Amino acid sequence: MSPTDDQIRELVHRFATLDMTGWDDAAFDRAAAHLGWRPAASVPEWRRSDELYDTGLGTDHGSFARHGSGSEESRISVRVGEGDELFLRMRAALQRRLRKPSVMRGPGPLLRWRGPVRLLELERMSDAAYLTVRPTEPVENDEYRTAKWAEPEDGLGLLGYWQVVGRGPELEGAFFPGGYYADDWDEFEERLARTLESVVGDYGLLEKDGHFTVVVHAPGDRFVQWTTGLDWSLYIEAGKPPGHGGAWVDAMTELGWPMADSARNEPTVGHEFPVVGAEEAATAARMLVGALKSHGVDFEGLWYAPISADPDLLGIGLPTRPNGRV
Repeated sequence: MSPTDDQIRELVHRFATLDMTGWDDAAFDRAAAHLGWRPAASVPEWRRSDELYDTGLGTDHGSFARHGSGSEESRISVRVGEGDELFLRMRAALQRRLRKPSVMRGPGPLLRWRGPVRLLELERMSDAAYLTVRPTEPVENDEYRTAKWAEPEDGLGLLGYWQVVGRGPELEGAFFPGGYYADDWDEFEERLARTLESVVGDYGLLEKDGHFTVVVHAPGDRFVQWTTGLDWSLYIEAGKPPGHGGAWVDAMTELGWPMADSARNEPTVGHEFPVVGAEEAATAARMLVGALKSHGVDFEGLWYAPISADPDLLGIGLPTRPNGRV
């Protein structure tokens, strides 16, 4: 049973006003009283290692993870419920209370409101919405170490494939990770597929104007681009080379581009994906990368630029300016 709007507002109020100073046992005890949670009367066998509570607000069990003030694993969390509609109601309630998030990331999406002692996060995982409080300094230190020293696969798994950073005094001293460069065409295609799947699904759950276009530039004024849709769709385009001939048309047709539907004098060819899951994202990435390679361009010369939005694509594997690799 999904919580009511009144229950969501009350849950947001209680989480937003938590005093977790110290992140010690005293702080957790204060939190239990402040939240109004009571130890769970019954605990599923698979969760008996957790410290579970009944929230009284129409949600799943709330949970405490007490690991001390210096641990990024310390947290208070509750699984609020499932579905897009619930996630959107939670996001709206949090933004009414706290305004826009300090940072947004995906896959998820994850929305984070930053404070000096605690991070308040709304995250979507496996179709469910989770509300979580975590300690600011340990979490950001862990993210810094991950971004600086972890392997790309591990880093992107923790930090995400895209982020949008807000503005405000609460961001002073915050750490925001950069991305990881791809080594070759194959790695770029793999990363691009994951990025496309994430941003299409995530941005449909964010702002009403949350669609955007990204252009991938190549030397010689070659380019491809993609646009996310408010209806969870994706539209991809590729520029046509001057004087393109039959061999190029055949190569693009083989990739899946609808060349027969494209007038010869049009500067681009496009294709729409009304629904984007893992398979569609992989196909779109293959078509975009294939279009770039068909121009004979150098992979090391690629760079990308978002239009009408400002996401940092941590996982795309490219710099944001020409010759930007270091």
